[in-house]
Amino acid sequence: MIEFPSSLIGKPVIALTGGFLDRLFPFRTDNEILKHVLPVRRHARKTARSPFVGDQLVGASARLERAGMPAGYHLSAIAREYSAFEDCEQLVASLASRVGNPQIAPVPPLWPLLAQVLLEFRSVISPHAVLRHAAKDGLSEEAQRGLIIVTYLFPELKDWLAGVKLGIPRWERMLAVPLAARKLVLLEKHY
Repeated sequence: MIEFPSSLIGKPVIALTGGFLDRLFPFRTDNEILKHVLPVRRHARKTARSPFVGDQLVGASARLERAGMPAGYHLSAIAREYSAFEDCEQLVASLASRVGNPQIAPVPPLWPLLAQVLLEFRSVISPHAVLRHAAKDGLSEEAQRGLIIVTYLFPELKDWLAGVKLGIPRWERMLAVPLAARKLVLLEKHY
């Protein structure tokens, strides 16, 4: 069974105030993080209305932008780049490996797009197939990290990922993933 760090919804992390870690990692409150996560959660369709077609990404991204996602995210432009994917599992593997790769600049942020695809199509996407696609490209660890980051932000995805044996060390899941997730969400404040 996969052990996940406590999510933002289940057990809010107490905000640090004025300490050493605050100066090192200037995170704001969880409410500020939730204001970026909630539009994705609210406007992702609970189940897909049709089989995955890459062009649906642009419409889904436009819904998110209208819902109040920061303009600096450029979700529709990013979605147009990724709309060429016809295989949903390959798209998720690509997005997850980019989100989970610390060597790739997180600008523009891809986590909202990855989260939206997973929230809408998780009933037809196999996490095992996603990881097979990532392994075929040599990006298995990055994809696993990206999926865990998005699962931290959206705990409703835990059941979807629960049947997969991940190779990410426990310390990374418990410490580094929450830090990376918070930094990714609050990134728009810094660019």
